Amino acid sequence: MEGPSSTLPMDVLVDIFDRLPAKNKGRCSQVCRQWSNGFHSKYSWRTFTFKDGVFVRCKFTSHSGWQYHIDHWRLKNLITNTLHHWRTLNVEPVTNLFNLHEFFRVLANYADHYEKCDPAIKPTKNIKTFNFKWRLHVQEDETGGFIENKDVGTGGQMLQSLQRVLNHLDGLHSLTLTDLQLTSEDADECVLTLLEKFQEKLTYLSLLNFTLQPQPFIQIGCFLKLRKLLVSPQMLCADTLSVIACLEHLESLSIVQDEKSSQSPDISRNAWNMFVDQNMGRTQVWLILRGKPQESLIIQPGAPVYGIKMEASAGQLTMEIAEQITNYYSGTLRHFIQLGLERMKRGKAMEDRVDPAIVEIVSRCPLLERIACRERMSYGTAIILSVYAARAGYQLWIRKNALLKRVCWCRRDIEALQIHWEWIRDNCKSETLAFGTIQQLTNRNHVILDDKAYRALKV
Repeated sequence: MEGPSSTLPMDVLVDIFDRLPAKNKGRCSQVCRQWSNGFHSKYSWRTFTFKDGVFVRCKFTSHSGWQYHIDHWRLKNLITNTLHHWRTLNVEPVTNLFNLHEFFRVLANYADHYEKCDPAIKPTKNIKTFNFKWRLHVQEDETGGFIENKDVGTGGQMLQSLQRVLNHLDGLHSLTLTDLQLTSEDADECVLTLLEKFQEKLTYLSLLNFTLQPQPFIQIGCFLKLRKLLVSPQMLCADTLSVIACLEHLESLSIVQDEKSSQSPDISRNAWNMFVDQNMGRTQVWLILRGKPQESLIIQPGAPVYGIKMEASAGQLTMEIAEQITNYYSGTLRHFIQLGLERMKRGKAMEDRVDPAIVEIVSRCPLLERIACRERMSYGTAIILSVYAARAGYQLWIRKNALLKRVCWCRRDIEALQIHWEWIRDNCKSETLAFGTIQQLTNRNHVILDDKAYRALKV
């Protein structure tokens, strides 16, 4: 049967199938002949994502009733027919640990079988990227009250099955392990296993919340081919920084802070000075704030911070943080980015908003290249940012729904910034005047974004 979709180009169909969940691809392949060709194309299986509900069937058990268990027959057919097409393997957080363990077990056994028959045959060698996220939250009622509500890390047989799969990924170049929260002994063993297998292979490594307790790892600086490294602040110390600084190919070092790393202390200024001397400007250092941390951004005194990024909805810029940023990073900071929409409430008065803090940054950091601010600010502040954008040449993005129709600034502060007070006041009288002035100064049309466009912003 030929349908309307048969007029779509093959590359568009392949892209559609590449985005579909694995369990829906078979049904969609029955639409028409071209959809069937897209389903059987090797390119539609370049990315495979395992998560809850993938290749399961409903089964009745006497102890827990009807449950969704892994369908080994379908899983075996999937691996046999499509594994050699996989380039990226993603494992999303799951609630059924048995299904995840069985997926890892079947995948590792399949690779073991062929490698034992012929060591030259490696079914998983085409997988270049492996992303594993572990987030398991245990409720108090699930343990009879013995364990309070908490996030539980992995370990035991689950960790062993994960290591078995990693041991077969000979062509891996990018590895992401998130929220494993291992014990000290398991973490040491896991890192040594990764180092032995991928020391000269990995170009991208992300280890976030790798341990349950703060613990530095010198081994993360021994992956010789790394170009991009993402770590939590509790994994760093002076010795770790010294080893990372010597990586010849490392282009980016990102220190990622979230709710599980909010208690981590900063690293001493002397350690960062040593990093600067050893690294010789090869590596860009980023400070990234994600999720809903209990503390504000951890400032690293003396670090050559290239960019600061606040993701999700929790990160806010205060005057205290802005002063620390300008004191430590005024000579290196090039990017200050806030992604997503602001959800946390702040006071309506100007001193409680972001206005003085963001102006402090743009006025004291002359090397800025990009500024994206999602927080509430006045028309006057937005025009001040656009004036500095015209002077320094940086790109600017602000939210339309976060702008307040007012000036807020006094004459003395405006003139201290070498801006005419009357000009600011006149251009803040209406939305048309303010927006036109901002676009004229920045020489860009897409500076003031609505919430949908700002949410989709990728910088």
